[in-house]
Amino acid sequence: MLVEPFLQAEIARRCQNGDFPDEPQEVSNDLGLIDLPGGESVRVWLCHAADAVILDNYGQTLLITRRHNPGQGKKALPGGFLEMTASGMEFSRNAALRETMEEADISAEILAQADIMQLGHRRHVRPFDIRQAWNDLPGTPIRKNELFTVSTLAFRVKLAGNLRSLALQAGDDATGLTIIPASEIALDELAVPDHLEIIHEALNV
Repeated sequence: MLVEPFLQAEIARRCQNGDFPDEPQEVSNDLGLIDLPGGESVRVWLCHAADAVILDNYGQTLLITRRHNPGQGKKALPGGFLEMTASGMEFSRNAALRETMEEADISAEILAQADIMQLGHRRHVRPFDIRQAWNDLPGTPIRKNELFTVSTLAFRVKLAGNLRSLALQAGDDATGLTIIPASEIALDELAVPDHLEIIHEALNV
C-alpha cells in the first residue's frame, strides 16, 4: 500500500478531477505519470470494482475474510474487479453478484430472487487503497511496479429469510465467511475502511 500522504493526495486529486462514470467503459483508466520519492516516475491507474452488501430479514450481513493483501486476514464485503467480456465491459451489478457467487457460493437462483439496489454513485476517491502492482495484472494494461487505485460501486442485495440457513462456502479470494448483525460491525475489523460506510448506507435505504 502507498502511504506517502503527498502522493495519496495527488492521486486522489486526479481521481476527483477525472470524468469517470458509474459504469466504466474500460477495466482501468490511465491517471498519468507520478514521481516517487526516490526520483523514479511510474504510471498510475484507476481500476474499477464492485461490492455487494448482502442483507437478510434479520439485519445480518455477510463478510468474507480476505485471502490477499491489502487487508489479508481481515473482513470485507464480497466484491472484486470488473472484467472485460466478449460483449464488452461487465456491468457493475453483474460483477458484484459474480463475486458473491465466487467468494461465498451463493447460488444464482437465490440471487435471482433478491431485491437489488445500487447504493449511490461509484466511489473514485479512495486514497487509502493505492497499491503497487506486484506483477503484470492480467486483463489490464497495468505492468509490474506501476501504481493503481480502486474505485467501487456497491449494491444492496436483500435476501429473504436467514443467511445462517444457507449452505455457504468460502472460495476464490475468500478464506472464510462471517455472518454478523450489520449494526455490530466495527471499523477495525474491516480490511477496507469505507466498507463500513457502505454497510451503513445499505441499512438506511
